Amino acid sequence: MNKNNLWWLLFIVAAIMLLNNAVNAGEFQEKPVMCAPEEEIFPLLRDKDETLLVTGQQLTKVRDPDEGDGLSDIPAVLPFAMYTNVDTGTYTAIEYHGVPYDSYCVISFGVELTIGEIYE
Repeated sequence: MNKNNLWWLLFIVAAIMLLNNAVNAGEFQEKPVMCAPEEEIFPLLRDKDETLLVTGQQLTKVRDPDEGDGLSDIPAVLPFAMYTNVDTGTYTAIEYHGVPYDSYCVISFGVELTIGEIYE
């Protein structure tokens, strides 16, 4: 390879590196979440005849205005529960926010629930 071709190759590689702004990383999105006190949330679950299937401790990314990106490096630990009606296929996923909020937030609900199967 002569020097002229080497310089062109170097120029092309540098241009690609400078102009390529693709970032392969996830990003946080927001969606509407309904939060309400216990006396509003649990009658909805009873109306759909949903029963508790699983619980866990959810590690939740939360806002922190003191951080450069506005998000805390330390996740909040929130109780999580999923209620289901296996006969009708409905489900509701909720998280609980303790003091001072004392509210339950519906983070997902839906239909066509299947247990133990993954879409192909």
